[in-house]
Amino acid sequence: MSTETDVANLAAARIGSETRISSLDDDRPLARTLKAVWSIERRATIRAGAWNFAARRGALAQLADLTAAETYPYAAAFEMPSDALRLLEVLDPVARDDYQREGKRVLCNVSGPLYARWLIDVPEASNWDDDFAEAFACRLAWKCGRKIYGGDFDDVKAWKEFEAAISKAAGADAMENPPIEQEESDWILARLGGRI
Repeated sequence: MSTETDVANLAAARIGSETRISSLDDDRPLARTLKAVWSIERRATIRAGAWNFAARRGALAQLADLTAAETYPYAAAFEMPSDALRLLEVLDPVARDDYQREGKRVLCNVSGPLYARWLIDVPEASNWDDDFAEAFACRLAWKCGRKIYGGDFDDVKAWKEFEAAISKAAGADAMENPPIEQEESDWILARLGGRI
């Protein structure tokens, strides 16, 4: 289980700083710099993956007060939850391959409710997966490295470390779920004469 301080100090170590903090509220340049970007970079790191700890599912209610012009060429619109960061998947078999996300709405051709999965912000570090904490620390290092370490900081290397951490975490996160059966594409079905 991670703490904010663990992640902040891991980011500092990845930057190459010998400074350590006991809280993001410490009156030190490292703490102030990390705290300034903490929330937005946490949400961006959550959006960068399909983290099980941040995934939620539910039924989205159909919006009734929209005109046909507001949903065209789709028949219906559904409001995403206010805490949703990213739509992961539409679970409805009809709408799964034919929907459009616009702002906080999902447009599609089904009547409600629309079942979906999405990511939410999880501010409490104790609820994070350890691989997420590592990836987040890498992202913080990339974002804050030049300000903390100076001009010699290699932000290209830091970004590659973030991408590698995301890739490693995605593999581990995916192994926690059963395999997803892939549907054959229209092209394959046409070649097989509509049979599998």
